[in-house]
Amino acid sequence: MKILVIGATGYIGSAAATALVRAGHDVATLRRHHGRTPEGLQAVEGDLADPASLGPAATGFDRVVHVGPPLGEQADLAAVDALLSAGSPLVHTTGAAVLGSGAVDEDSAPDPHPIVAWRAEVERRVLAAGGQVVRPGLVYGNGGGLVPGLFARKAAERGIGLYIGEPGVRWPVVHVEDLADLYVTVVGRAGPGTVWHGTSETVRLDAIAAAVGGGRAVSWPLDEATAELGEIADLFTRDQDASSAKTRRLLGWHPANTSLIGYLEKSE
Repeated sequence: MKILVIGATGYIGSAAATALVRAGHDVATLRRHHGRTPEGLQAVEGDLADPASLGPAATGFDRVVHVGPPLGEQADLAAVDALLSAGSPLVHTTGAAVLGSGAVDEDSAPDPHPIVAWRAEVERRVLAAGGQVVRPGLVYGNGGGLVPGLFARKAAERGIGLYIGEPGVRWPVVHVEDLADLYVTVVGRAGPGTVWHGTSETVRLDAIAAAVGGGRAVSWPLDEATAELGEIADLFTRDQDASSAKTRRLLGWHPANTSLIGYLEKSE
């Protein structure tokens, strides 16, 4: 297929673009004015912050895979509307944060954390237009994601692992290469108007903190974490177990990396 990847220079997007090329697709990338183009990819001019540029950029592609960064409610909704107006089927990335606490799956109704409240409406518009939604968990691997970006950094600063709030909070996680393979599978096999979960396991955040903190971790009080990180700190207190059983069963997606803690232990 001829596929436009939005966000191909980013952490997840670069892995997804590489996997799509490896699978034999003709991949192009959306490029802002004077922006960077990954080697081997065609550039299509456009900017998520300029909705008027997105319809023309997306026209003529068999699929548009959106793994670009969230820009906020107004910008994200305008960008999605513009992309859908092009008529090219859209694969859009949201995340497990769009779901509620506890055990949830692909059929669970959105109950987004307030910091990403608008993503439920983004999903609704994409699905109503016959697109697909991919909800990754916490993404790790290849030196990127929140594990080195926050957990390991705070452990290095404090000399001990830190988790926010109470112990026992769980998050779904996925290795970036497994998530990239999921985009290939969704593009090739998923039906219109469907939701898919990119989660390989559920891990306690205090266990992640201990794994990067030399085996020890302590709670970082929510008020202190909020003062440094902002509203996103509260997201780390939401306990969630997001199943991908339906995605695995219907699409045949089988993550190769199924132990974040094991991955961290091997990386030491």
